[in-house]
Amino acid sequence: ANGKRLKAVVAGGSSVPILPANLITKTINQEARLMSYESLSDGGFATGSMMGSGGFIAFDEDQCIVRNTWNFSRFYHHESCGQCSPCREGTGWMEKVLHRLEYGHGKLSDIDLLVDVSKKIEGNTICPLGDAAAWPVASAIRHFRDEFEWHVKEPRTCLERNYGLAHYADPLPKPEPVAV
Repeated sequence: ANGKRLKAVVAGGSSVPILPANLITKTINQEARLMSYESLSDGGFATGSMMGSGGFIAFDEDQCIVRNTWNFSRFYHHESCGQCSPCREGTGWMEKVLHRLEYGHGKLSDIDLLVDVSKKIEGNTICPLGDAAAWPVASAIRHFRDEFEWHVKEPRTCLERNYGLAHYADPLPKPEPVAV
């Protein structure tokens, strides 16, 4: 609508894997298919995502996948009840590492650390919140690894890169760098 290209969609709220725009019209196996309720309601096997809560988020080419993934992780870390160690500890680690990447303090090894932590959470919790926290992180890295690497190699936020904003009113908190 704004004349910009579609970059990615989250087809079922923040609890489902992020899909790059090219997978909206194709399955993971590159078979032609229009993303529909039916293609998303098969548990994600055709598209790599699922319906989740039914919320739909579309990212244009200027949206930062790292920043949005960090924001999702902040939510899941806050919502974790703390009963399961993988979720309690893993969501905290993911939030801290994504924060570090977003604000230019990350390392390339942090990207693989996020994948490893998400694998340790997925399927190892009592309730589905752990899976919901892990899937967006794992899929964001799988489909947009270059953007995560960019945050390490060019330690600026996407707002600074896309709009040349060295100083801006950031609606998200920018605490001191966190050591993990």
